[in-house]
Amino acid sequence: MPEFVNLDRFDAKHRHYHIYRIRSTYLDHQPHYHDYYQICFVVSGELQHIQQSGSVRLSAGDAFLVPPGFVHALHFENTRSEIYSLAFEWDLFSPGFPQSEAGRFLSALHAGDPKSIGMRLRTVLDKEQRKHLQNILDCLIWQQQDGAPGNLSAAPNLVASILQLLIQSYYSQPQNAPHVPTPRDAGTVEQCLEYIDTHFREELSLSELCKQFGLSRSVFCAAFPQLSGLPLRQYIAQKRIAEAQILIRSQRDLTLSQVAASVGYLDDTTFYRNFLKIVGVTPSQYRSLWDAR
Repeated sequence: MPEFVNLDRFDAKHRHYHIYRIRSTYLDHQPHYHDYYQICFVVSGELQHIQQSGSVRLSAGDAFLVPPGFVHALHFENTRSEIYSLAFEWDLFSPGFPQSEAGRFLSALHAGDPKSIGMRLRTVLDKEQRKHLQNILDCLIWQQQDGAPGNLSAAPNLVASILQLLIQSYYSQPQNAPHVPTPRDAGTVEQCLEYIDTHFREELSLSELCKQFGLSRSVFCAAFPQLSGLPLRQYIAQKRIAEAQILIRSQRDLTLSQVAASVGYLDDTTFYRNFLKIVGVTPSQYRSLWDAR
């Protein structure tokens, strides 16, 4: 049974990331998964990155990036093998992060886009990329030890820079060139956007939308963010929260739970979390601010 790991293990839940440089770990060769993203960069030696479908040998200068829920294991080949391991949550970033190239790539990786699978096992960096990546990782370790307040922390920008370096390396390989939607794909995704705009209050899933509009998962995950500016989940959340703001302002007899249900949320927790992330205040704070006008 794979072991589950979260940031509580590192006492890092409050800052949404954790980084360390290590030669071995007790999770070595133990299948595990986590609720955060993980980047590993090999400093020296060799190790095996193992998943259910096989394994890949990593050597100095190689890196990988895995999404939440991905079962994998590491096996250090010898005592000289050393890595940086960076764990981070989506909540580390600002509300505008999903629209960035890094945000769209993480969403595609999490959604299981086949063109992003290779990133999970190995990304080969050139000499300059390795040097810059190690410098940023060292800076992030210093930032973690510095303990600056969240609003003053450089961590979100540093992690975003790390992601951008990995994405540059990944897309520099011909087989990983970004997918450019065909006119037909683009037209179909536009139809899908129109459908979502009128049905966002309903339960919508990636698999059902792909089936309904006759798109493969890989084409959808690549084309949708390019045409909408957001990954599917964030696009739906933006629509729902915008509608929730209108309801809170215009229908004050509704409870916040009723507002959540009206815009498509089955549970209040997800509604509150998304509202806070997108608007910057909780629904109750938003109502109070509006009532005070």
